[in-house]
Amino acid sequence: LQRVILYLAGPVHLNVQFRENLAPDQGPIRNDNRIGSVTKFHTLRFTDVPGFARWSQSGSRWQRAFYPDKNVNHSIIEVAELILQSRRGIIVAGNLRLSNNDANEADSLTSIISHFATVAGMPILAGVQSGALRRERPVIPFAEHLLKHPSISKGLRPDFILQLGSPLISTEISKMITNAVMHNVQTSHVLVQRLYPYERADPEFTVTHRVSSDIGDFLKSLTSYIESLGQQATMKCSELTPLLHLGRELQKEMPSIIEETSRAVNSQTVEKTPNDSILTEPEIMSAISDVLSELSSEKLRGSSLFLSNSMPVRDGEFFLYPRQVTENDQTAHMQTSLSGFPLSVNVNRGASGIDGIISTAIGCGDTFTPTTLVCGDVSALHDLNGLYGLTSDLPSLSNAQSKPHSRVPLTTIIVNNGGGAIFSFLPIAKHGQDVGFEEFWGTPTKSISFRK
Repeated sequence: LQRVILYLAGPVHLNVQFRENLAPDQGPIRNDNRIGSVTKFHTLRFTDVPGFARWSQSGSRWQRAFYPDKNVNHSIIEVAELILQSRRGIIVAGNLRLSNNDANEADSLTSIISHFATVAGMPILAGVQSGALRRERPVIPFAEHLLKHPSISKGLRPDFILQLGSPLISTEISKMITNAVMHNVQTSHVLVQRLYPYERADPEFTVTHRVSSDIGDFLKSLTSYIESLGQQATMKCSELTPLLHLGRELQKEMPSIIEETSRAVNSQTVEKTPNDSILTEPEIMSAISDVLSELSSEKLRGSSLFLSNSMPVRDGEFFLYPRQVTENDQTAHMQTSLSGFPLSVNVNRGASGIDGIISTAIGCGDTFTPTTLVCGDVSALHDLNGLYGLTSDLPSLSNAQSKPHSRVPLTTIIVNNGGGAIFSFLPIAKHGQDVGFEEFWGTPTKSISFRK
């Protein structure tokens, strides 16, 4: 309502979501761990959301908002104080939203974020949408896998979370933020990004401080301010920094883990023929990561990777990290990049689902060169007509009277796993043919030959 009053005068749409069970089950709502979570309406359910205890006990506003041209400079001082008071601070990177995916801007922003993390002494949880940031030393490799371990997820307990950009894709990172704000009234969750008043940037209502500013500009000012406070401020180190060591150890083992697990999965594939070479989804992402790590920075400059909704973007979130390099890792914890990884990662998030994936990727390729699309078989079938946009006889969209021009080449990788694999994770999958799961949810594509 505050954003509507200030920037977008007009009607307000209240979206009441359905429960996620979608199955003939009774009891708790899936992924809802709140006390007494049931499927029936209860008024007290609205008092145990993250942040309610902090708000109700403090008597202050639910959220401190710093809008453009209105006390943003003051926000630097306030956020710096939160950092200096914290002991278990961590940085979370979502969609950094580079303008036109400029390679120079990507390099500059990732360097700014990496330098700030070093000065503030905090590790980074970098979502796949942060692209080139995943090459930087302060980033925890394969963090989503670490967060799935009960000992780590329960023991994390950050007291300061600086989120750069939204939305977040990882459910593990979102769950970590929600638990931290819910169980500790002193936890601060600061969101920094430009103002997008039409977007839902805080779906779990955990943000305590919202800074509507350019991420790079804000971090440069914040870094300068912290450095001006002297050595006592710049020598801080978060108690969560050891996660970097755990991530790097996992990074060394991940190739063998993927290989062994994929071999076990493929050995159970009954439809495999002697001439088939089957790759699992983690192997595909690992191969893409290997190629990106091997290419030089100059070859990758300006490149764009587009990850389709459903499984590819989640596979990227879990497995798309730079290859581990062989170097003396005994030196500084959080300095210098691991390798080249200068790419921009684009995704479609929102109500569109898998519709228009190919067309959107072509739009990226029409602006950036080159573009690689990774999508599933169902996503590809939903938008096959989008491939017509690659033909060279189409006039420019900006001038219908202009001469035909050649479109930027698009490399498309189709993960053909025989249908909507993501639906197998839904609770309804266990009901199988009793609810017609394969027909109505699995959306099998075995009758389709992409080779033909």
